Amino acid sequence: MDGLQAGSPILVLVLIAQISDCHIRDSIGMFGGLVDTSETLARVVEHLNGLNPAPDVVLATGDLTDDGTEIQYSMFLDLVAGLEIPLLPLPGNHDVWDAFRSAFTDRLPDTIAEGHCSYVVDSHPVRLVGLDTLIPGRHDGLFHEGHEEWLDAVLQMEPDRPTLVFTHFPPFTSGLTFMDLSGLDGADRLRSVLKRHPQVKLLVAGHIHRPIQTTIGSTLVSVCPSTGNQLGLELDPMSGSAVDEPPAYQLHCWDGDCFVTHTATVWEGRRMDLSDFIADVHRRAAAGEGSPRS
Repeated sequence: MDGLQAGSPILVLVLIAQISDCHIRDSIGMFGGLVDTSETLARVVEHLNGLNPAPDVVLATGDLTDDGTEIQYSMFLDLVAGLEIPLLPLPGNHDVWDAFRSAFTDRLPDTIAEGHCSYVVDSHPVRLVGLDTLIPGRHDGLFHEGHEEWLDAVLQMEPDRPTLVFTHFPPFTSGLTFMDLSGLDGADRLRSVLKRHPQVKLLVAGHIHRPIQTTIGSTLVSVCPSTGNQLGLELDPMSGSAVDEPPAYQLHCWDGDCFVTHTATVWEGRRMDLSDFIADVHRRAAAGEGSPRS
């Protein structure tokens, strides 16, 4: 975009919603006394259905369940059954490959990578590349040589087409040390791939239960908060906490040139309607009056 004309809406060619770290559970578990993750996911689904404009797709970037059991996947599917937007799931360290693939057979493409649940969706103006770096039975992830070969090959197929990569583990150090210690081994290798492919305009991840942003080369990197509990922002290496901040999701807007990312919380706080004020702003802009102080 050369610039936004006064009174003109931002052009959105693709609107991508992202949810992450839903941790649907069928027992109290470690954090069950803090938040009911089924209730919070239901609220997020309702909120997404009410958005105008509606997102084109919802990316679910891992830890969809707490233990990867068939019961928990069944609960997750029940909770998103009313979602009116296509859902693209990806596993996280709390998910289990076999149960994950069985639960989402009808939502995954036929062209899943061999040995990991990575895949490509080409049906939008922006390519969507799901990258699975799960290590079965572990809470850390690994981007190995096989991942590198697959991702390089996929990106080389469309070097000039804008691309979004979605994954679970962020490929950088966040400063939340206990999460970084169970983060992504081989992150340097993944960062090198991104730097070789500048058509990757955005990489989105989860895992850390907080909204975080950085850059890798020319690629923007965004971490989505959880639909359940968040983690406290504590940069002391020996500190950490889980907090009941509101459930949240992100919206990634592609305008043909760049992404704009919004983080939204789902909460029951007070709200003031600004419709009359907004109508006046549009009127002044259309009349070329600018925005004088009244």
